[in-house]
Amino acid sequence: MNRPLFFRLLPILGLLILPGFAQAQTAPAAKTLLATKIAFGPDGNAKVSYDAKGQAGKDVDGNKIESTLVFYAFAMSRLDSDSGKVLLNQVQASISKVATEQGMVRADILKGNPVMKPLQDAPAAQTIDLIFSEAGGKAHSLEMKPETIDIKFLAPATMALIQDQVKGLSESGLRLMVLAMGGMNKWYREVGKASDPDSLVKAPAYGLNLALDILEKLSGKKKN
Repeated sequence: MNRPLFFRLLPILGLLILPGFAQAQTAPAAKTLLATKIAFGPDGNAKVSYDAKGQAGKDVDGNKIESTLVFYAFAMSRLDSDSGKVLLNQVQASISKVATEQGMVRADILKGNPVMKPLQDAPAAQTIDLIFSEAGGKAHSLEMKPETIDIKFLAPATMALIQDQVKGLSESGLRLMVLAMGGMNKWYREVGKASDPDSLVKAPAYGLNLALDILEKLSGKKKN
């Protein structure tokens, strides 16, 4: 991710502020809103930690969700077709474990997950930093450090990030993220291709718009 990705904000049912994605041509001075660290240790497991830069509540939830969606899109864009299908299927399986007929469940989506197994069988240390920033006006950016990492970490890092959101997001934030990820998967299966450079924008945008539509209908704010 050699250049930051930039986005615009839109309100989602008054619960969170999240992005309607739009690429920017230049990079104005950025103010960091959330720093996320995904650290793989010698045991093959990942620990996720955050520096919320003094923010709290729904602002932090929104920043976490946006970072997770964009990182998922980034991972899908870098994986080959077969590896991408495995990751997509595991994300979808995780959604099914979390969003159940009985309600939202903060499930363990890493136990027995085939995406995690290669690193658990041959552990390797790696730290990935995601810097989510406000880049002037209502634009947001997401940067990854280091810019180049071994591709084998992308799918496990995606699942570790999702797991942490499953555990820590508010109920409304978790519902929104699950719906948006389901929408992203629909985009990958029926609309576009992960190999398309614009998928970094189009897949999250489609997922969020679909999530917004569903939540509006469920809230009774949108007439059928």
